[in-house]
Amino acid sequence: MIVHHVSGDFRGRDYLDTMLTTDNSDRDKKSNGSLSRGESNFSRYVEVYRKLLLLNEENNLATTLKNIQELLSFSEKIFSSSAVAETFLYFCLHGAATAWVLQNELNQPEATTYRALKRMRSLRIVVPALKISKVKSSKGGPRPTVWSLEKASTDEISKALKLHYQMLSPKFRVAEDVAQTILDEYIDKRKILEITYKEIVIQVKELKIPFRTPDIADLAANYLNEKGIKVWR
Repeated sequence: MIVHHVSGDFRGRDYLDTMLTTDNSDRDKKSNGSLSRGESNFSRYVEVYRKLLLLNEENNLATTLKNIQELLSFSEKIFSSSAVAETFLYFCLHGAATAWVLQNELNQPEATTYRALKRMRSLRIVVPALKISKVKSSKGGPRPTVWSLEKASTDEISKALKLHYQMLSPKFRVAEDVAQTILDEYIDKRKILEITYKEIVIQVKELKIPFRTPDIADLAANYLNEKGIKVWR
């Protein structure tokens, strides 16, 4: 879920407060107050957020979630919108995404996602990275776009593209629902961070899903791993 380096106490909020004060002061000197926050360059914000999000690799899940919540709370003050704040944080964390990925990952309505993307595009936080070929069964309309931070890596854009296609797969969507059910009904209630592959298979069989059990179990196991849950095989 979160990545990289230093563990321990989180001082990101203090750093962001300092950065905002300095940034606003510099901007006022250059523009005599003529620029609004919406017209400013957010590249420094993105850079600092990405660094702060990389401070959690050695932290436990509870500490990581607390740190992310602090950044989310701070982002909501910057953007005056929880949806834009969540979208901004997602891009800082992953570098790239499509609207479809954002809808599913952040559990947002389609209209909310497109409004958030429009806001981020207007602030030049994200740019179009590539257009996606439509699947054969899709209807008319514009081709989906992978949006990315300007300094997103090729690997991040590639992962966003792969995730987009995965989320269009019926099997993936079913496996995600199975994994979320396991998280809600089994792992969260017992306050544990591990499960056996056999238990996942049992859960899939009980739900009588119209796909091969091993296929769904494998996808669900991968999803749980990405959420920080250890799957014992």
